[in-house]
Amino acid sequence: MSTGPAQITSYQDLWTLLKQQNVMHEAEPATKSMLLPTVWNAIEGVQVIRWQDQDNVIQFIQSMPLEIPDLYISAVESAIARLNHSMALPGLDLNHQGHIVAYRMALPLLPRGFVLPEEVQTCFRIALQTATGLVPTLRRLLAGDIEPFEVIADAQKEFSSAHAAATATSGPSFTTPFRDD
Repeated sequence: MSTGPAQITSYQDLWTLLKQQNVMHEAEPATKSMLLPTVWNAIEGVQVIRWQDQDNVIQFIQSMPLEIPDLYISAVESAIARLNHSMALPGLDLNHQGHIVAYRMALPLLPRGFVLPEEVQTCFRIALQTATGLVPTLRRLLAGDIEPFEVIADAQKEFSSAHAAATATSGPSFTTPFRDD
């Protein structure tokens, strides 16, 4: 029984993989994108998986349910710069026009010209877990409970708590996205 293509070499292969694995998604062929509804730790969002031929990457863009008021744009910019600098896989993104924050990562297609299904699944999980893990910290920032210079310590504490909870319930391992340097 096949679980999808062994090598993902095209948008069509990606669509086939999601279809064969019964992943709920909405395909947008015009933009070579898939929209997947997500929920992690009671935080709902949408992840866009975008096949980008011209850049030879697949992007994983996880929405974060945060609306940034004009007054907090500079605080969020500062927080994002600090968090991205401290993360092993930086990818926080502020859309100034939409006043929204997302976490994005890119999976290169080169040098092989393909990716494996496991790599797609891993990138999906990393984007989802990292984004949702950072939402509580960014919510505290927007509420005025913490300052931008406090976001790294706050986020590390949040990820440690999530990891302890997952370990206690024998759930999936949830490790910190921060560098160890």
